[in-house]
Amino acid sequence: MNTQNWLPLTEYSAKYRVSMSTLRRRIKAGEIEYKFADGKYLLKDGPLLLVSPDTETIAPPTQVNSQPQVPPPTDSEPDQFWRTTQGLLNEIKKAYSLILQEKEEQILQLKDEVADLKTLVRVLEDENNRVKNLQPRLDFDLGLEV
Repeated sequence: MNTQNWLPLTEYSAKYRVSMSTLRRRIKAGEIEYKFADGKYLLKDGPLLLVSPDTETIAPPTQVNSQPQVPPPTDSEPDQFWRTTQGLLNEIKKAYSLILQEKEEQILQLKDEVADLKTLVRVLEDENNRVKNLQPRLDFDLGLEV
């Protein structure tokens, strides 16, 4: 199998700054193109393409235009204008939801790191106290004034 243009999840995650859980979730949902080789999932080396029944779209969006290019409505097309507006609104909601979900994943990851750091601090403080308690004994054993 040619894996020249395919990256393992870890490399793709680091290169394109997309969380591993997001990649796994999208693979499971069938939203992105992937290969499974030698027990590893591989993704195409390039921006993340979401596969939908209608079309392929690039996600997450790298830039959002401040003013979408929507033609003004005419008297004969009010329904078309409404559908276009609703479609744009739905796309914005979907992008916002994806961003929120990724931020929540980042928050959970940071909380785990904080808990690990607190544990490390507690271990180091305990070790420091243990060493301080040994110091008077060592001084006594060496015949130094305490």
